[in-house]
Amino acid sequence: MTTPTPDDQKKARGELAQHAFETAGRVQLLAEHMEIVGWHIDGYSTNQLKELANLLRGTAIRAALSSDNAQIVSMVMGKPMKKLDPDENG
Repeated sequence: MTTPTPDDQKKARGELAQHAFETAGRVQLLAEHMEIVGWHIDGYSTNQLKELANLLRGTAIRAALSSDNAQIVSMVMGKPMKKLDPDENG
């Protein structure tokens, strides 16, 4: 097995960020719909599902920031982000 390059690791973190972000939205929506109809998953409250969604959003943000991909960071942060080049500030 080969060791992943730093670029491969950044790409994988970007993919993780996207999956965590999308899953967080789905879990949040599921919790809200279950709350509306008064249902719950055996052993889990809707508040626990909402907490899971929040944890997944946090994971998405951390993974996106470490991916070094401005487009993915923008997606999970919900606003346009631009990577700054430290050499430009001289």
